[in-house]
Amino acid sequence: MWLRKPEEFDDIVEPDLFHDLFGHVPLLFDPVFADYMQAFGAGGLKADGMDALQYLARLYWYTVEFGLIRTPQGLRIYGAGILSSGGEVEHSLHSPLARRIGFNLPRLLRSRYRIDDYQSTYFVIDSFQQLFDATAPDFTPLYAQAAASPDIEPGALLPGESEGDLNCCEPQPGAHSARV
Repeated sequence: MWLRKPEEFDDIVEPDLFHDLFGHVPLLFDPVFADYMQAFGAGGLKADGMDALQYLARLYWYTVEFGLIRTPQGLRIYGAGILSSGGEVEHSLHSPLARRIGFNLPRLLRSRYRIDDYQSTYFVIDSFQQLFDATAPDFTPLYAQAAASPDIEPGALLPGESEGDLNCCEPQPGAHSARV
């Protein structure tokens, strides 16, 4: 374990002690998110046997590391990769260059990402329960679908997707409270 240097506060090269303790550990106290992580681990064993680890890695990247959640109070961060980078916090919530797309598992599994810059695409969930429910079924058909389809480049929009402008994730009247 190591701790970042002051000049690495906005964007670190690799996870450090701060990233793990303040980004990952608190979410493990949420029972639904903890169940999601346990199911994710079990899914990893199956994905490895199906040569599908790249798809499961994308799910981890876009949820556990760089996930956003819509709440009645507006867009919030739950991904540890965002939380541990002041620059990524600002970018993910406020940059007009960031694409904020509603959670879509088949699309997410095909979405490539960059590890050397701020993310250009973020997937937004409505609750941890939504995330858990969407990832509970057998992934075998999803892996086959992803393997048969072209990858989606970082920042690309598919037909019918919005630009994800700053109004994409404003609180909705009568919205249910999300678990954060």
